This record gives sequence, structure tokens and C-alpha cells, in this order.
Amino acid sequence: MIHNRKMGRIRRKRSYGNSPDSKLFFNDYSEEMFERIELINNQFENGLALGFRNLNIQKAKNIIALKTAELSMNPGIDFVCDEELLPIKKSSLDLIISFFNHHFSNDLPGILSQINQSLKPNGLFMGCLFAGDTLKELRFCFAKAEEEISGGISPRISPFADLQDLSNLLQRANFNLPVADIDRQKVLYDSPIKLMNDLRLMGETNILDERQKTFLRKDILERSIEIYNQNFRLKNGKIFATFEIAWVMGWKYHESQQKPLQPGSGKKSLSEAVNELD
Repeated sequence: MIHNRKMGRIRRKRSYGNSPDSKLFFNDYSEEMFERIELINNQFENGLALGFRNLNIQKAKNIIALKTAELSMNPGIDFVCDEELLPIKKSSLDLIISFFNHHFSNDLPGILSQINQSLKPNGLFMGCLFAGDTLKELRFCFAKAEEEISGGISPRISPFADLQDLSNLLQRANFNLPVADIDRQKVLYDSPIKLMNDLRLMGETNILDERQKTFLRKDILERSIEIYNQNFRLKNGKIFATFEIAWVMGWKYHESQQKPLQPGSGKKSLSEAVNELD
């Protein structure tokens, strides 16, 4: 087990009391998710939204009914569940969407398999999650400060999957027409402390099972801030933090879906096609 799911529920529950506007770009990505769904030429009769915290979501026009679920009780949600053990009847939903959850999972292949099984044929799964080089600057600063002061490194930031891994996992979970793409953002802050406060407000602080159970030492924190300012401060005085947000999407197989052409089925060779462009 990499992540402590119980601690994840506690951190998430604490974040419910914070204003949705304090959760960095979560509002923007919530809107984008439903905009992406609305562009799809399908109607979704029964959908499930996982992990939207206390955001005021506006479902897409082509979603008829949408239930909401969270890791712990939160006003306005329909039920509590953990994505690692979905209490969903097989082949019962047209749509499942997951919002910034999978980066803290212990069994992403198992979660994706359960989601696939819960969908009806031609059902859609869409998710977004932190990936790749997210918080690479903060990871570097903590590691360097701890190595200097205590001679070792403690796990403080989760490892994030890269885009190719996510694409492969969608295929392994038997999703048809899998798509994975990534947004890269550099977010500016007045100080590293402001960045750490943002992560706390979002409920995205460390839940690694092997994390140190005591508070971060003051000398290590202060040295981490110094290193951050020395290495990642811009001329305007702001520091920056990298966030990479992966979008993943796949369909439960249905015979009506588009199928890739069989090898050798093309009517022209590549050389012939190139010659026609001359």
C-alpha cells in the first residue's frame, strides 16, 4: 500500500469546509470536464461523478441524471464510496467521471477495471488527475534540504504516473478508443508557503503510508524555502510550481463503435500517397 486511504479521507473531509474558490484551479477544470462531455454526440441517461468535493458543478446538457459520490460524507452528495471498491452494479451506468482522485490510489488498474465493469456497453469514462512532473520543484527542495540537514530523504510528495502509463492502463482495463492527454501549467505564488497552503486547502497534502508521522522540522522547512527561493524565483519576485494534469477517457466496448483499419487494408501505399502531394 503506497497511500493511506484513511488519511486521504480525513484530509479530503477537512477541505470541504474551505471555499470552492480557494481550491486553485479546481473550478476551472470542473467546468472544462463538463464542456468536454457536452461536445460528445451522445446522451447519458445515468451518470456518476466521483470526487468533486464541494464544488458547484453544472452538469453538461447531454447528461440526464448524475449522482455524486465522495470519500466521506459531505453535504449535497448522494453517497459515500471509495473508488477502490465501487458499490456499483455491473453494466448499470452510461457515464462515470472522476475528478482529481486517481493520483492518490493504490490500485489504479483495479479501479479502472471496476469502472469498466460498471459501465453499460458504449458507456464513457472520463477522468482528470495530477500526473508527470507535478510539484517537481517542491519535491526537489524538500529532498535537498533533508539531505543537507538530516542526511536522508523522507517521502513527502506522491509519485505521479506519466501519460504513457495511463494510456496503457486504460487499454489493460479493456477500454475501447482510449485517449490520454496532458495540460502543463506553471502557477505563480508570492512564496513557497503560499503554495503549501494551497495544497492544504485542496486536501492534497502528503498521505504516503511511509511518510514521517511527526511534524516537519522547522529547520528543514526553512531550508526548503531558502532552496525554493534560490532556484525557482522569477525576476518579478514570484516563485513558480509545475502542475501537470492528465485527462483520460475511454469507452466500454460496443459493436457500433469505430474500429481501426486492419493492417494491409489500405488502398494505396505510403509512397503513392506522398507522390500525389507533389
